[in-house]
Amino acid sequence: MERAARGWLDHLRVERGAAANTLTSYLRDLVRYQQFLLGRGIDDPASVGEPDITDFLAALREGAPPHPPLSASSAARTLVAVRGFHRFMALEGETATDPAGGVAPPTAPKRLPKAISIGDVERLLAAASAGDTSAALRDRALLEVLYGAGARLSDAVVLAVDDIDQEQGAMPLFGNAC
Repeated sequence: MERAARGWLDHLRVERGAAANTLTSYLRDLVRYQQFLLGRGIDDPASVGEPDITDFLAALREGAPPHPPLSASSAARTLVAVRGFHRFMALEGETATDPAGGVAPPTAPKRLPKAISIGDVERLLAAASAGDTSAALRDRALLEVLYGAGARLSDAVVLAVDDIDQEQGAMPLFGNAC
């Protein structure tokens, strides 16, 4: 297993020109992976199955002494190294299959956008209102619409003048904001 990992890292360094930091990270990831596999009695990449990789990913997320649990993004980065290693082994003919190809990385939780303070909103509106130009008025109106509706910039980008109901003096609700 160690020889195979060295072969892949050499390939990345020579053929792909991987950065030293990338190689160091991948080596650390593969050492942890190798220790996990050795704990299961596996010392040959050809003996690894998809369940082994899935269990390794679960172990990364749960943590075990001396390793704390990894976040979804860190576990996904580690999985990138494992997947690259197994893909290389399969392409080189060292293994018959790529057991990591079907293992999906964990997804990081989506974070809610952070609201800005009222003071920041007032400063933003004041800055947009600087001057009597049509651009300043447009910017102020756009910011007022965004703030008043709780909309995102991506919601405002798709707005068109035709979206305004002239009779009601209103606009349709934003898809994600209201």
